[in-house]
Amino acid sequence: MGTLKVGAAKINITPPLGCNMAGYSGRDRGSETIADALYAKVLVFDDGDTQAAIITNDLIGVEATFVDHVRRLIEEATGIPAGNVMVSCSHTHFGPEVRASRATSPDNSKNRVYTNMLVQQLTTVTQLAQQRLQPAWVGAGKGSADQVSYNRHTIRRDGSAQTSFRLPDPDSDLTFGPYDSTVRVLRVDGATGELVASLIHFACHPVTTTDRMYTVSADYPGYAMEMVESGEGGICLFGLGCAGNIVPIQREGRYPRMIGRTTGGEAIKVLQWVKTSNEVKVRVAHQKHALVLKAAVNGKTNEEIDLQCIAVGSIYFIGLPGEIFVEIGFDIVNRAQRENLFVMSMTNGSVGYIPVEIAYKQGGYESNSSRFRPGCGEQIADAAVELLNRMG
Repeated sequence: MGTLKVGAAKINITPPLGCNMAGYSGRDRGSETIADALYAKVLVFDDGDTQAAIITNDLIGVEATFVDHVRRLIEEATGIPAGNVMVSCSHTHFGPEVRASRATSPDNSKNRVYTNMLVQQLTTVTQLAQQRLQPAWVGAGKGSADQVSYNRHTIRRDGSAQTSFRLPDPDSDLTFGPYDSTVRVLRVDGATGELVASLIHFACHPVTTTDRMYTVSADYPGYAMEMVESGEGGICLFGLGCAGNIVPIQREGRYPRMIGRTTGGEAIKVLQWVKTSNEVKVRVAHQKHALVLKAAVNGKTNEEIDLQCIAVGSIYFIGLPGEIFVEIGFDIVNRAQRENLFVMSMTNGSVGYIPVEIAYKQGGYESNSSRFRPGCGEQIADAAVELLNRMG
């Protein structure tokens, strides 16, 4: 076992004005202004035998074909094996559309040009992180940011679901499901104890403004990361937890910044007490899994996804390529029994909503719009736990 080295880097990926925006189908024109910059950030881990990279982006999501392309270019440029690269997105609804099936509008070529450049930017920022490899100590901890989010998959008295996009009146007869207030934090220290990098992990949809906003923004994750970087130093990344049915309690105005500072402030608190180590091993594992579609697409009745896990000592990052219901995340964490487990949704793909099985019977926006048959969420949880158990 070698001594751990870690390199961190970030690059500005803010799109030009006029790009079509992602997240709300009702928008009828491109972006008009910029509230805050979007970034791609990378951590490269090296234990002397294995190198692995975690890339996070202030984007709604990227398709698996895009991930494959990026991985190949990164392997050519850095020597990091393609399978050792994890590509995750914050799922901000106020960034550019980069999914190929939606970014090729005949009346707006800007998104296609931007997406082509994005591939090169992700390769470049990974090269920079690798160039900055240095002896490092890593550790993880967790805190809580309560009264920030709620489960929008609410249940009526008759057992059917009502998707409450805004917080319902407290006097309503709706029953609320669980939400996850946990703020998980990764700490990476340099040789002199300074903070080189950190990662905040939280489960809440970045939808803190409205569907009629034409302003580019990283949303609350951007404010959270900026708070840590300005207050503690280093480069701060963000990983989205299982937030498929979890949204902010408050929106618009000052709330994006307030929610970001709440989660960022909790991350700063946790960072103070994280114990770190540098005698750790880096391990990577994959598991392919076929999800059955509700209806055949181009003759295909299922879609194959790639579940990936990167472990740095006793810290585990497992990537799931969709908008995963919070109950599925809880199930993985509870059964895996790993103290420091970051379940990263919107990672290595963007396949849409993955609800729990009962949600299909209850109805609601997510289960109605999901492309997959009931039970796929539970299958993902089983596969994720199996993958973690295999890694030890």
